[in-house]
Amino acid sequence: MKKVVFSILTLVGLMTGIATMNAAHKHDQLNVRFDENTLVVSSTQLEEAGIYTLQGKMLQEGQGKLIQFPLEKGTYRLRATVNGETLTRRIELK
Repeated sequence: MKKVVFSILTLVGLMTGIATMNAAHKHDQLNVRFDENTLVVSSTQLEEAGIYTLQGKMLQEGQGKLIQFPLEKGTYRLRATVNGETLTRRIELK
């Protein structure tokens, strides 16, 4: 009985650790930065990215591990597919 309880607790502990690592890793998947008036989106697992207006109109789209979007001042919506998962970010350039 002790062995079964210990095995279950070990399994739960391992599953919790894996879930925590995956949650922490998701935030590191996409790098977004500005270089003057250019939005630079990069990731080792980036498949594609697009920049949209807040109303949903697509302005530009690109594919690859490093994508650059020249932007003017304003607020945009970034949509990126990283490792099969779609991530969105609000981008504001002042």
